[in-house]
Amino acid sequence: MTTDKVMKDLEHAFPFIGLLNAADRETLLGLCRYSVIPAGTFIMNESVKCSGVTLIVDGLVRIFKLSDEGREITLYRIGRGETCVLTVSCLLGSGTIPYPVSAITEHDTMMVIVPLDHFRHLFQTSDPVRQFVFSAMAAKFYAVLGLVENITFKRTNERLMDLLISKTGGGTYPLYATHESIASELGTAREVVSRLLKECERDGMLELGRGKVTLKSLVRNPAAIPGTKSGPCTV
Repeated sequence: MTTDKVMKDLEHAFPFIGLLNAADRETLLGLCRYSVIPAGTFIMNESVKCSGVTLIVDGLVRIFKLSDEGREITLYRIGRGETCVLTVSCLLGSGTIPYPVSAITEHDTMMVIVPLDHFRHLFQTSDPVRQFVFSAMAAKFYAVLGLVENITFKRTNERLMDLLISKTGGGTYPLYATHESIASELGTAREVVSRLLKECERDGMLELGRGKVTLKSLVRNPAAIPGTKSGPCTV
């Protein structure tokens, strides 16, 4: 059972709960299982079958795909008021399909698990729940579509620079991240990221520190990125 505070936090994070009829709302809140998961904890992986729908009340979770060779690529993140839409495959199916991706908490995260059968019932009978699910699916679909577009049409050095510009506010503040974690974001090897970063540092575009990248000049012209044409960063 959830505490009164968690119930209130849950309703604030997920407004669709307040739109349920009294009986459905009471049943949902009574069935929820909540927990606080420390940062850096794997909460889902591809060997586990889906048993419930995860609702994030607070915190941040990274959803990623792991290759047979051990390489990762970040698909998207879910935070307060969101759910992992890939659980919808379990919701709309038989519930016996293994989870297709892995998930790890990036911050301490409070989450609520709704039993699959009950959420499936709400999905079938409640307009607010269906609207929440379809809205979440649309948002993450466009996020993954953007990822596919970047991988397909942009070279690794361009995607790296896009990431650095985004994560540093265009050079306003440094990015605290390892080369390994940056590689996971881009879906490439750590060695590739390290080489590209060193070449960009050599060209005066950024400064590298231990677990830190400081962008020194905002690159607006893609041709200025090392390796975009005939430079050394060819990938």
